[in-house]
Amino acid sequence: MPAVIDQNPEANDAVETASTDVQPLQVHLPEKWQLQTWQLGVVLAGALFFMYHNYMRLFYSDVWGHVAYGNWILDHEQLPTAEPFVPLAEGVEVTATAWGGQILLALSGRGGGAEGYSALFAVITTLTYAVYALAFRQQMGRLGWACLASFLVWAVNWGRHAVIRPEMFGGLCFAILIACLVSTDPRRRRDQDETDDGQTPWLVWLAVPLVMMLWANLHGSFVVGLVLLGCYAVGRGIEVLVSTWNGWLVLEDRAFRRWLILTELAVLAACINPYGFDLLMHTLLFPNNPNLKDIMEWFSLEMVSLEGITVGASWVITLIVLRRSRAVLRATDIVAFSVFTLAVILRVRMVAWYGPVWMLMLAPHLRDVLQQIAETKPVQKLRDDSEVLFRRSPHNTLIAGLIVWLAFTFSPISMFVLGGKARSDSVLYHSDTPLGVTEYLRENPPNGLVAGPQWWGDWLAWDGPEGIQMMMTTNAVHVAPPTVWQDYLRVANGDPGLSRRLDKYRINTLIVHKELQTELERTVRRMAGWTLVYEDDIALVAVRGGEKPTEPEFIPAVPTPAVAEKP
Repeated sequence: MPAVIDQNPEANDAVETASTDVQPLQVHLPEKWQLQTWQLGVVLAGALFFMYHNYMRLFYSDVWGHVAYGNWILDHEQLPTAEPFVPLAEGVEVTATAWGGQILLALSGRGGGAEGYSALFAVITTLTYAVYALAFRQQMGRLGWACLASFLVWAVNWGRHAVIRPEMFGGLCFAILIACLVSTDPRRRRDQDETDDGQTPWLVWLAVPLVMMLWANLHGSFVVGLVLLGCYAVGRGIEVLVSTWNGWLVLEDRAFRRWLILTELAVLAACINPYGFDLLMHTLLFPNNPNLKDIMEWFSLEMVSLEGITVGASWVITLIVLRRSRAVLRATDIVAFSVFTLAVILRVRMVAWYGPVWMLMLAPHLRDVLQQIAETKPVQKLRDDSEVLFRRSPHNTLIAGLIVWLAFTFSPISMFVLGGKARSDSVLYHSDTPLGVTEYLRENPPNGLVAGPQWWGDWLAWDGPEGIQMMMTTNAVHVAPPTVWQDYLRVANGDPGLSRRLDKYRINTLIVHKELQTELERTVRRMAGWTLVYEDDIALVAVRGGEKPTEPEFIPAVPTPAVAEKP
């Protein structure tokens, strides 16, 4: 149909004026707040990172023991002096090295139930790796490269990234400490070959002691921070000694004195805790506990393990990067990397601290290698062809805000703001969590001592009937007498003499993990004087009594109603 033209010139002029008045939506933001298009990918990755950790199932590990300790401290308004939950360790002196972190866990549970632990874990973990990204950005100069470095740290720590315990607060403190160390690096401020003149931002002098004081009251891993500072002091001393061959000049070196004083201040700050200097001595001697040699995370590194594979991959990356790097490899980097490499070889649990130190050493060299790659013609051509990815726009900032909001909305943490129901047990808890066992025990409270898997001990004590007495829990391993611990291992393994040991400790209830305790399961099924009273897909329960074992009705492991938090 042909357009109809109004013969009135004034009407036509009015239409043209109205059409020219319609302007597209304008968003005015300072240029520094306008994101480049590729940075939307970084925001999306961070949002997915947070959601992944918020949706992570709660493991049946010692997190429940730490929560119980935190509640005990809040209820009694004092720190425990003896083991309060395992009768066989009663009277053994206890040093609450993680009392601050335990209180934070307990408070998150009181405020949000089991979802509170998940939310706290997601927030702390995301914040930790965000701090790492900011620290590496100072070393590498580009946010994208820094995010890559932070991701590599997380990948190396893959074997322990799901650990929910007060150690996560120590991880955040370690990230802040590394950010402080990076701020003193001359390679960040000027040319890579610039020598360290000892200049230190005043904020570092305040931040390092403050972080170490908080860390010492949150988790016993604070010693790791002291070791890293000491490595920097020793490394700088070696640099000066090798270049001058004069020991007196080491003491006169401004950078060496900086690291020495910072280490001393950190030690003094760490002593500001309820135990004073004794906490430092206890933490240093803790690995010598004979019971720990039977705990997997205290084993030496095995290259066929998940931790061994990721650590081995980091060594390969290091060799490749250092082979191509033109940056200076400093003695401080060598000392710190060597010490933490040795530590992870001796104790696999040190992988959580090895990864950040590895990247702290490697970041300047990784930057140089990536810069060389970026200067090649194919990469430059690719960048020119993808110029749209590097344009700043206020609309990108708005889209980034939308991504963050959607990530929050679709994460479980949003229930605390937007309302909604908590996740069901089958989604919230790990599939190997003995929900059915604890439900049965609440309906049929056991009489006397209960022997169950140590890795279930804290959960059973937390979720089971009030006053349940466990033979062993993960949190009690280091305080249990060695003879008790060895007897527990023999019971857990179903070794010969099981009945005698059960009689010795007057154990009236046995809980068996069917997949991991196959020998014990076979023994219990044919052991006279014990009756099988409960069984599901993952566990069985036997009680003392009866002349021969009986087969209970098999109960499939199905989701149970949400477990109410204890007061």
